[in-house]
Amino acid sequence: MESGEKFEELHVHEVYDAIAKHFSSTRYKPWPVIEKFLKEQPNGSVGADVGCGNGKYLGVNPELLILGSDRFIHRKTIIAKNGQF
Repeated sequence: MESGEKFEELHVHEVYDAIAKHFSSTRYKPWPVIEKFLKEQPNGSVGADVGCGNGKYLGVNPELLILGSDRFIHRKTIIAKNGQF
């Protein structure tokens, strides 16, 4: 019987790492309600996007400081290629 951590590593983390590039290509456009929310925030506001995926929300409003984090290394590479990292 495998532990919960090993199960999660095999069936969640490894899967996300394997599909990261394709997954990112299908999530390129911010959701309108989130984009609107970010654009309505006061200049200089600070936010965190935990599980930021490909970082599509990090640059929506350049007047905000939004910190993004994601566990998956391939997503970090995708974010860097998009100029968000």
